Amino acid sequence: MKETILRPKQVASRLGVSTALIWYKANPKHRLYDPHFPQPFKLSANATGWLESEIEAYINHLAAKRIAHPQTGKAK
Repeated sequence: MKETILRPKQVASRLGVSTALIWYKANPKHRLYDPHFPQPFKLSANATGWLESEIEAYINHLAAKRIAHPQTGKAK
């Protein structure tokens, strides 16, 4: 199976957020870090990407959390 690699702007577009937020979610030292957010990997010295399947799984995780707890949107 061929896996698609998404670049930062594509990931931001899929999630409807800024590219800055994508980097914040992936950085364990940042206050907006999300441990469920997939970690990027280096494609070359100046290029980074995410696997499309991992981004889709993250979106599904957010949707499941919303369905499980519609009042707060927080997982227990």
